[in-house]
Amino acid sequence: MKMYRINKQLLIGLSPNNNLVKEYKNSLTNLSTEQWDSSIGLILGDASLQTQNEGKTYRIKFEWSDKDKAYVNHVYALFDEWVISEPHKQTRISPKGNTIINWGFQTISHQAFKPLAELFINNNTNKKSVKDSLIKNHLTERGLAYWFMDDGGKLDYNKNSKNKSIVLNTHSFTELEVINMANELKDCFNFSTEVRTNKGKKIIVIKPESYLLFRSKIDNYIIQEMLRKLP
Repeated sequence: MKMYRINKQLLIGLSPNNNLVKEYKNSLTNLSTEQWDSSIGLILGDASLQTQNEGKTYRIKFEWSDKDKAYVNHVYALFDEWVISEPHKQTRISPKGNTIINWGFQTISHQAFKPLAELFINNNTNKKSVKDSLIKNHLTERGLAYWFMDDGGKLDYNKNSKNKSIVLNTHSFTELEVINMANELKDCFNFSTEVRTNKGKKIIVIKPESYLLFRSKIDNYIIQEMLRKLP
């Protein structure tokens, strides 16, 4: 899609109301199919949608830990034309005194992200939610891979474990939403799933008998550095 002609570096630090910024935004239209499919998985994960003008436009905000820096760079490149500033480093001290390093960036605010907000934002609470049939109608194999890379992992992190169960950490969603998502994953991808409780919230487990099927769906899209999250 990268048809823009204005050098993004010229836009850094400029006001959103600057004419050059407006011209650049107007040169962008819609997300590519790859960006759209990936966005579904990313927002099912930790990415958030934000608006600063009561829903006229939206942006996506991303943040990951330092160990996922390769993934940060990958997603940044994927949304290249939609992001002006490079990922920025955030450092904080945990309650235990440990240094925590995260990397984050956000897209520009644009109407192209509004259809995603219509899928994910609850109009009553203005919070992220998952409506019925969202998985069924919008989650592709690419989106599944990004959901896993973003907020998935193995059920058992014991070094010698042979457990092939996959976890999708859905802590930010309601119990009913998680149950519906698990059922739609079962219907759409033929996975054997169950819902479990973790830290007082519901998570989705893809059972070990579906591991090879799960791999067949995501292997074309998962990046090398994120293979460590797999059993």
